[in-house]
Amino acid sequence: MNKWTLRTAAAASVAAVALTGLTTPSYAQTSATSALSVQRTTATVTVPYISRTRIDGVWTAIEGYTRDYTVTAPATASPNGVFGVKFDSAPIFAVPAHNEKLTDLRIAYRISGNVTILGYRLKGGSNLGGAHFWVQRNGSDLIVRSNATFQGGVEFDAPDLVVKVRAGASGAVTTSPGGSSFADPAFYWYRKHTVNGQWDPFENYVDPASPVTFTTTTIG
Repeated sequence: MNKWTLRTAAAASVAAVALTGLTTPSYAQTSATSALSVQRTTATVTVPYISRTRIDGVWTAIEGYTRDYTVTAPATASPNGVFGVKFDSAPIFAVPAHNEKLTDLRIAYRISGNVTILGYRLKGGSNLGGAHFWVQRNGSDLIVRSNATFQGGVEFDAPDLVVKVRAGASGAVTTSPGGSSFADPAFYWYRKHTVNGQWDPFENYVDPASPVTFTTTTIG
C-alpha cells in the first residue's frame, strides 16, 4: 500500500441512488508552500457527471449527480523536474434505500500534457475494514479500484492516489477526471438494489463537451 508501484503498462426521482451530503464549493482553490519551497495548489472541485443506472432491466438516467475531489499539485515545475500529485476523493455514502451493498468500485483520474508518469501509490483511507485497493493503468488514466463489498448506508473514504511524475521541457501538466463514456467510466460501482435484490451498475462520466480540470502545472 505504501510502496511506489512502477508501471508501463430515472431521472431526478431516483437520484438518491447516488451519493449525498457533498457540499464543498466548486473550484475553491488555496495555495501553500511546502518544506521544499515549491508553491503548490490545492483545488477542491465539484465534478458533474452524466450518470445512469439500471432498474428492473431498464436503463435510467440520473440527473444532477456530482462528486467532490481535492487535488494537490505544484503551480509550476522546472523543465524535466520530478514532482508529486495527490488525488483525494470525497467520502462515499451509498444511500441504503437503493444500495443494499456495492462492489467493483472504480475512481478514474487523468494526468496529461508534457509529462511522464514514474510511479504511484495509495495512501490513507478510512472505514475500509480489510478492503483491498489497487491502481489500474490505462494510458494517461489511473483508476483506483476495489473488488471488496461495502454496505449501503455506511460511509467510507477510499485511499488517496499519490503519483510521481516527470515534467517535460516545456508546456504544462494538467490533472482531471479520467474516463470518457459509460463503457470507460470516471466513477463506477456495481450494486445490489435494496428493493428488488438485483445487481446493476451505477455508471458516470464527464461530458466531453464540458471538460473539468483539477490543476494545471506550468513548466518553466
